[in-house]
Amino acid sequence: MSGPAVDVPTDPRMGVTLRAFVTAVANDLGVPAEQVEDLALAVSELLASAVEGGSPRLRIEMIADDEGWTLRADGIGDVGAEPAGLPYRRVDLLMGLFPSVSVDGSNATIRSITTA
Repeated sequence: MSGPAVDVPTDPRMGVTLRAFVTAVANDLGVPAEQVEDLALAVSELLASAVEGGSPRLRIEMIADDEGWTLRADGIGDVGAEPAGLPYRRVDLLMGLFPSVSVDGSNATIRSITTA
């Protein structure tokens, strides 16, 4: 299964593009407003990790199904690392925002169930 996707160079200036993409797609999918804000924060953190990790590109895809949505990110760098100047690991922030986060190398999947 696939959904809308965007593939960008890992340039900090792409943060605006990624946040606009996930906001627009999430709103189209009917994602609750508080999760839309959390998704915008999540893609900012994923981009920062990709930049710090030296990944050349970051790909974000959002997929909807009958139960909720999934965000897939490829090229994220090491979200488990402790970045200089931050009091947290990015993966810990993501896990605090969403009930299901999995990381496999430079790929991450965030899943949320939005139906009762």
